[in-house]
Amino acid sequence: MITRRNFFATTSLALAAGCQSVTKCGPCAAKCPKVKFKLGMAGYSCKGLSLDETLAFLKRIDVNYLCIKSFHLPFEASDAEIATFKQKCADNGVTGYGIGPIYMDYAQKDKVRTYFDFAKRVGVRTIVGVPLEYKMFNGKKTRFESRALCEYVSGLCKEYDICYAIHNHGPDTPYLFPTGEKTWNMVKDLDPRMGLCLDIGHDFRAKADPVDSIRKFHTRIFDMHIKNVKFDPVKNLARPMPRGDMDMWSVVKALAEVGYEGVCSLEYESFPPKGSKPGIKAEEVAESIGYFKGLMKAAEC
Repeated sequence: MITRRNFFATTSLALAAGCQSVTKCGPCAAKCPKVKFKLGMAGYSCKGLSLDETLAFLKRIDVNYLCIKSFHLPFEASDAEIATFKQKCADNGVTGYGIGPIYMDYAQKDKVRTYFDFAKRVGVRTIVGVPLEYKMFNGKKTRFESRALCEYVSGLCKEYDICYAIHNHGPDTPYLFPTGEKTWNMVKDLDPRMGLCLDIGHDFRAKADPVDSIRKFHTRIFDMHIKNVKFDPVKNLARPMPRGDMDMWSVVKALAEVGYEGVCSLEYESFPPKGSKPGIKAEEVAESIGYFKGLMKAAEC
């Protein structure tokens, strides 16, 4: 039985550990009938870090899954380079489970197949993408979601047996999948391997309810990007998991209740001052990981 006291004790232990798995979440969570999902890291969170630095950091905070970005493994990588990448991951207890997000333009749709070939060579079954086309709007070249490209990608999903998860990006992209609902409406009649990478922070920023999105669209959610946010009139940045405006406990409960079996990857955007080198807010990331592990542990009880 979970009580207020042991819930906060569990969470506090995870936070105090900073990174050590006191709850056997992550990959071990799949053994629990209520928590089937795993905890991972979106590669974008580690922008500015080398692959070796990224893997060392993930090992330190006990995160075992990585959504691969091209700055860690280029699309042009040879088979030998891919093998080296995978060995480095394995040596650090990390599995690359997907690639992306990748922005894909209908005007260059022939290039899309190369991403599926790359995913096949890497050995992952999930591509996180943003299918778009450019149109003139109010005198400006503007990115819009592309039904034509989605239909093309749907055929590739069937051909390669790979899932394509469309990433939503909130109110900053009102015509390009701002919410999970917009994505659902685009893919619901396409190949069942066409689905969502639901970014709960961006969904929330767009005035949607991420918990409602999870419950409504879970059959097509193939990946999750997690973060907490605070509304900011200048820039909506990720916040440490315990100190945002979103109810993260309700998110975890909903994921457990619908039986989500994919990965929840922390995508912790931080934008350094102009002219400085990108990096990672290690303490805030570790705090968020520890807090989320505590919530996962609480959901098991």
